[in-house]
Amino acid sequence: MLTKTNHQNSAGSNSERPLFIKDGDDVFIQRSSKDAESNNASSGFRTSVYKHFESNMRVVVCRTPSPIYTLNIYVPTAVTDNKGLPHTLEHLVFCGSKRYPTPGYLGVLATHSYSVGTNAWTRNDCTCYTFSASAEDGVANVFPVFLDHVLNPILSDANFATEVYHYDETGKENGVVFCEMSSKENREDVLSIYHLKKLMYNSSATFAHYSGGKTYDIASLTNKEIIDYHHKYYDANNVTVLLTGAFSDDFEERYLQKIPADIIKSHGNDSRAPMRCFSPDVGRPKHETVRFPSADTSTGSFKFGWQGPPQEDIETTIALEILMEYLGGNSSSPLSLRFVKRASPLAGSVSASVSGNVASKLVISLNRVPYTCPTSAESSKSGSDSKTNDVSGGGGSIDDQDIPHLFEENYTKNLLTKELERVYETRFNGDAHALENAAKRQSDSLAAHAENNPGKLLQTLFYFDIVASHFSPGSLGKVRIGSCAKQFDMLAELSKRPIEFWLDLLKKWFIDAAVYSVAAIPDPEIGSELEAKRKEKEQENAAKIVDKEAHIKFIKDSAEANTAQITDEMKHGIPKPNSTMTSNIPHTQSLVVLDRAIGPVTAVQTMNSESSFVK
Repeated sequence: MLTKTNHQNSAGSNSERPLFIKDGDDVFIQRSSKDAESNNASSGFRTSVYKHFESNMRVVVCRTPSPIYTLNIYVPTAVTDNKGLPHTLEHLVFCGSKRYPTPGYLGVLATHSYSVGTNAWTRNDCTCYTFSASAEDGVANVFPVFLDHVLNPILSDANFATEVYHYDETGKENGVVFCEMSSKENREDVLSIYHLKKLMYNSSATFAHYSGGKTYDIASLTNKEIIDYHHKYYDANNVTVLLTGAFSDDFEERYLQKIPADIIKSHGNDSRAPMRCFSPDVGRPKHETVRFPSADTSTGSFKFGWQGPPQEDIETTIALEILMEYLGGNSSSPLSLRFVKRASPLAGSVSASVSGNVASKLVISLNRVPYTCPTSAESSKSGSDSKTNDVSGGGGSIDDQDIPHLFEENYTKNLLTKELERVYETRFNGDAHALENAAKRQSDSLAAHAENNPGKLLQTLFYFDIVASHFSPGSLGKVRIGSCAKQFDMLAELSKRPIEFWLDLLKKWFIDAAVYSVAAIPDPEIGSELEAKRKEKEQENAAKIVDKEAHIKFIKDSAEANTAQITDEMKHGIPKPNSTMTSNIPHTQSLVVLDRAIGPVTAVQTMNSESSFVK
């Protein structure tokens, strides 16, 4: 039974030797431009790093003036195929652990700790397990249990059958992960970004694969492969934990050092290895057209990608984010005016973003692009090729003739390229302060994120550091914590750069660089094709079953074994945070009686709180 007393007693062996040792000086993460302007090196979120005495596991405690406490357990992971190994393992982790084997116990403990529960996400280079609560001891109660689930999961065949994949006596395929990916893998956005990454990265790179798993490949996955994958990546040597919130000064001593020592054990596996992701395979094309199932054939989409800077080049990455904000960050941006805000839109929306992982990429997306089938496009040709290629800014009847040709090879890519060239040639439409204003918008947006949800922002910032120290050739083996600590300083410095700096940036990373593109086209016939393949697969599966009764029994027993079995005795033994110790934002409130009623309203309650973040 898990109680706070048991936590402390089970770590008795740590009384002479600390479980975690302070690793380096504290780092301060800037939270707004006020921190940058203060010139105080100790202004911002105070961040301390603790290293496990025996392994390379680290716990990062970032103190934020927030009423919400968060726990994030990062495991850098990589894939070489589309079986979805990190994603399937992510699901299986929640099914029970060696120390806490009861299915559902972690979830019940989480909800009893002033939280909505646990969660997780998987990317091509990392898996992260998350939890948030409104009390410090809520995080303290969940931390060791969650960590044991991550490092020491049960990974039984029964868990695999229910959570990952099985088929019933009729051959129908099932499993939580299989069904989840079945609903996603043929979506327009998912297909587009998957095929764009396949074009941009070499075939052995983790980013060229689908970390969530393709259903065809999930069906061939075995539980043994998942166990081996866990053994390789889920070693204490490879784990970093981030805690954010208004933690007390003695939190580390009272809770961190009292984690049961046997939970954190390393088998000596270190998965750190340099990722060399670019240099696409020789002969690989730079464009691909993909079809997605849709009854509505009126619109498709485009994604354009450029290779970005290495993860260590933080200044260039932030500068490119500013440039992307200028190009497509709002309704008055050049790309929005060129493609969206016009009499006959060439797209329903446009977005521009920087994906800052080990092998970063720059992506511009055109969504809800009018699609005309090739036969209609042919009949609409009127010999006005010179007019349709006039891509000067603004709308007009000449540009309306672009619509039938948008999905012709290179047509929309040429429109985009010429718009970027126009921006370059006009020196950002003659606005010398355009990028300075974009940098200020970026700074304000970052400060708003830091105030509204500091835990979420820090989760993203530290993700970059953790993955870089694990996989990036330029940072391999180095402990990178808080490399973006001075983001507001960087933004302020970049806002002062001359316009020539931004012109060089636009030319180097976009105009002179190779562009990769994916066009997504609706196809109403694909749905029928997928359904036919599904039925054929079910028949194949049914034919494989030798003993139908035994097969039915295994599926039934697996479902029962994976069902939450929380007894009343266990519920009563679950530790609960002290409700008087929940965090809150300092505030004052008052009741204002109205001189004249507004309908049924005669009084208004006001609440005032000072911000620690934004001016």
